[in-house]
Amino acid sequence: MNVRLNLDLNFSACIWYNKQFQVNSFLANVTLVTNTLEAEDTSIAIERCRWWTENILTNSVLIHRDNEEKMQEFWGAGLNVVSLPAEPTDQTVAMLLYSKLNAICESKIVILDIQMTSQLGNGVRFIYDDTDDYGPFTKDEWWNSAGVDWFNQDILKDKDGTLRMKQLPSWHDVNLHWVDADADSDEEKDNIVEVDFKHDDKG
Repeated sequence: MNVRLNLDLNFSACIWYNKQFQVNSFLANVTLVTNTLEAEDTSIAIERCRWWTENILTNSVLIHRDNEEKMQEFWGAGLNVVSLPAEPTDQTVAMLLYSKLNAICESKIVILDIQMTSQLGNGVRFIYDDTDDYGPFTKDEWWNSAGVDWFNQDILKDKDGTLRMKQLPSWHDVNLHWVDADADSDEEKDNIVEVDFKHDDKG
């Protein structure tokens, strides 16, 4: 039997918006429905949502990918950068989470809608579901990948095209693979970045 659930995902992150560096606290209220007979896979899918939010978004800089020079500056300062196809408004972050969380859950659970608000949003909630326009997230890029990736690695290439970064972890590395190990898909293990991950022992 499919079960409807509600999940709160809280995280703090920085945004580069209107040529200003700002700190923001986000709250995403996620409505989901289970879609597997494996109870363990349901739990793993929920933990993937938590892990990706806590380890990728938390303390990162959300920035429009057109700001390439600024992204390189933040990377150079040791900050993690989440490269977005639009300005990092609450609505954009809601679309991002809707796309990425559905991707990493690989149909074990289905995200039905996301309500997003933030400290800078001044109490306004953006509601996003599959009836809304995906906008720039219609493109098949990292936000539709089932792996942990969160940027297009081309932005970190040297002038000669060489990537000089560590390998991204897989879901196996953080003990969040499915009960059927062969079910894991779209894990791009050649995507690499130099970043210190938090809570690697979550499982």
